[in-house]
Amino acid sequence: MASITDCVVEGLKYPFNDIKKLLGCGVLFALMSAISVFIGAKSFDIFRTTIHIVENTTGSLSQVPFSQLPAGDIYLVAGLAIIGFIISLFIFGYQYNIVKFSIDKKEDLPGFSDILGMFIKGIKYFIVTVAYNIIPMLVLIGAIVLVGDSSMLMVIFLVSAVLFIIAYFLLVMALNNMIAYDSIKKAFDLREIIDNIANLGWGKYIGIILFTIIVYMIIMVAVSFILSLITGVFIAVVSNQAFIISIFIAIIEGLFVDSYGTLFFNRVCGSIYRESIK
Repeated sequence: MASITDCVVEGLKYPFNDIKKLLGCGVLFALMSAISVFIGAKSFDIFRTTIHIVENTTGSLSQVPFSQLPAGDIYLVAGLAIIGFIISLFIFGYQYNIVKFSIDKKEDLPGFSDILGMFIKGIKYFIVTVAYNIIPMLVLIGAIVLVGDSSMLMVIFLVSAVLFIIAYFLLVMALNNMIAYDSIKKAFDLREIIDNIANLGWGKYIGIILFTIIVYMIIMVAVSFILSLITGVFIAVVSNQAFIISIFIAIIEGLFVDSYGTLFFNRVCGSIYRESIK
């Protein structure tokens, strides 16, 4: 049985097996990053306009008529959000394929020829992710909406956080189980999921996921530091172009960093499942 370090090291090397496909995945993340920057900028403009209207009227924020808001910006944000969600489904579908390749011990990276297949797999991935997080999310929403006592609110927040953690560790194996059988029903076969985790060992299972997350975070922090230096250089050279700089950095991060991190993490997830069924 492979050690935690072996699985992580193999995952770190995996994205470099095909640079073209790594960059192909990076294009999806670059698009997502660019869209996020546009949405953030336009949302800030909408918020600023709304505050300006409130300050010049006697009404409250909720009483501002839609006709006075920048409708063009609102529709643009909504349209970009829809496009971003569709792209995220393709990303989920590609993650699905990465895990499948890992389970099958394939050394190459998934291709992009089956676009419809990626989209359908992305929908399955999204549905399972939402399903496993729905209970802690409802607890959190209930705490915010229904509870007025601040001390009780903190307790429910802690309960929600614990539920999110439990859901996450179950979700990783649930997604793997679904992908291994290519059946969404297998994502909810809790007996098989728990048996797979027990077969690997709860300590090793939790340990390898935590270790992978730590390695991932170290990579992201290191790259973020480098990108911050690049940003500083751009600010010194290109003055009063914050938006352009933000777009450039977002594209670079999506193209190289996010794609690498996603391939690495999902490769390790597939390895975890492969070890659990031995």
